[in-house]
Amino acid sequence: MTALDRILPTPRLIELDDVELAAPPAVVWEVVRHVDLADAKLLRLLFFLRTLPSRLRGQKPEELRFSIDDMVSTPERPGFQVLVDDPPHEVAVGAIGKVWEPDIPFVHVDGPEAYAAFSAPDMAKVAWAVRVQPWGVEGSRVEVEVRVDTSDDAAWRKFQRYFRVIGIGSHFIRRQVLGALAERFGRPDDVEARRRMPGDELLADAAGEATHGITIQAPPEAIWPWLLQMGCGRAGYYSHDVLDNGGRRSARDLHPELGELSVGQVIAATPESDEGFEVLRIEAPHLLVLGGLYDTADKKQLPFASPRPDDHWQVTWAFLLEPLDTTRTRLSVRARAAGSPSQAGRLRWIGPVHGFMESAQLRNLAARVEGRLPRDDWRDVGEGMLGAGVVATALLTPFLRPGRSHWGLTAEEAGRELPGDALVPEPRWSWTHAVEVEAEAAEVWPWVAQIGADRGGFYSYQWLENLVGCELRNAERIHPEWALHEGDELRLHPAMPGLRVVEVDEGRAIVAHGPADAAAVASGKPWSATTWVFVVEPLDAGRCRVISRARYATSDDLATRLGYGPTLLEPIGFAMDRRMLLGIKQRAEERQAARRAS
Repeated sequence: MTALDRILPTPRLIELDDVELAAPPAVVWEVVRHVDLADAKLLRLLFFLRTLPSRLRGQKPEELRFSIDDMVSTPERPGFQVLVDDPPHEVAVGAIGKVWEPDIPFVHVDGPEAYAAFSAPDMAKVAWAVRVQPWGVEGSRVEVEVRVDTSDDAAWRKFQRYFRVIGIGSHFIRRQVLGALAERFGRPDDVEARRRMPGDELLADAAGEATHGITIQAPPEAIWPWLLQMGCGRAGYYSHDVLDNGGRRSARDLHPELGELSVGQVIAATPESDEGFEVLRIEAPHLLVLGGLYDTADKKQLPFASPRPDDHWQVTWAFLLEPLDTTRTRLSVRARAAGSPSQAGRLRWIGPVHGFMESAQLRNLAARVEGRLPRDDWRDVGEGMLGAGVVATALLTPFLRPGRSHWGLTAEEAGRELPGDALVPEPRWSWTHAVEVEAEAAEVWPWVAQIGADRGGFYSYQWLENLVGCELRNAERIHPEWALHEGDELRLHPAMPGLRVVEVDEGRAIVAHGPADAAAVASGKPWSATTWVFVVEPLDAGRCRVISRARYATSDDLATRLGYGPTLLEPIGFAMDRRMLLGIKQRAEERQAARRAS
């Protein structure tokens, strides 16, 4: 329980600011608790504006001081006072008054218990606390938390109007004070840049060095797998993919099959070459050191420990994970480089480029680990717009519908019987689409088996799916726990009833069925029936075909025929189903290629 939990446990407003400092908690506490931090000119300007009404009335305001020691309330001069003092960890300050008035009429109370119990009408309680916590080995984290409550709703409305004006300045003041602490003690980044890190000894004569860091809300064990799967042809580098991953999006999921590295293994640096970063040290889950020695004359990579050729470029790239507490980890990354005189020019330009790429890598890695990645990125939006174009084209070309109905197959192939046909024996309309995949059926089946809005998605135009509320992300790896089984529901949309999986021929076919409402059929009311069938059939060694068939039957009324008929559904179905099949093909072929490469 914090000090504010004791004195203001149910606030209407909470704001929290923090800063990480490169100094031990005991040193930081002495400054936070006892030193005046009101030297900044901007703070003095804000104080001047806040006291301007009283100045205009000829009243002289008190001298601005921002020292907690000076915050004393008495019956004669009520105001802010220290309510809880727990050195060297936390101090809480509070006041009661009509803060929305130009000259605030404060009320004095004797101690934290009286403050917590105070309930007179038309008053606001304002309290803030400063906490100093250990951060890493030698650092500190300072938190400033502000809480506000009012004794009644009328007072709260007055405070809200007041805070719309003063709130920005209040937050700015807190950031200024925390910034002053950062200037005084420095930040962890400053320490990281100066200290020795594991891996430095591997390149003792480095001519250039860059250190970056980020605090991630996760323990090292949760971050480590994301580091292990880095590399072109693997999970990417989580940076600017256009520059370092051939434009292919870095993984947004963990891939267990990429979760092992060994010393001496080389991780590709570009999609066009197997050369890249040699694994030099692994100490799970805390240290990964990569590096490379490159013969720049012969344009080839050598083992890192080899004698350097006359023209060379050599680098190390170290990732160090240090727990700050049970839920937060500091990831420090250091790149070092050395080269022959012919590489002096490279050192000048590679530093800014590396900084640009490394900052993006750390930012994107933290978002992945913490689960903060947006559901759709610019690629999804771009693909979705292309998909919308396919839909529009199909809407404008109903005369091409017969050909689209058997995309990927001849008319004869599409006309053969498939599992589930008997469930909708006389469809009003249907499609049968297919794609050939350069992978074995056993490799393809798991991708098909996990289809569904609440499972692996549909591998289609994700942005379009989410635009209508599907809330999905297309899977980029196989999740065995998501596989459909007989009796499961194939969900198409969170707000719509799903299709019941009525048959699973493991490794070959899935039949999902939405039957007609028997009572509606019997009473002559509108009804519809649907099947959606997936078939994976081997073609020859290393090749197979994935077939998707949908069949629709409806009652004869106009509304149902329009809602479930081909006029609107076929263009959408063709665009989405075709992209789904191509998405399965892409995933299965890439996975099989990765297996063969490893």
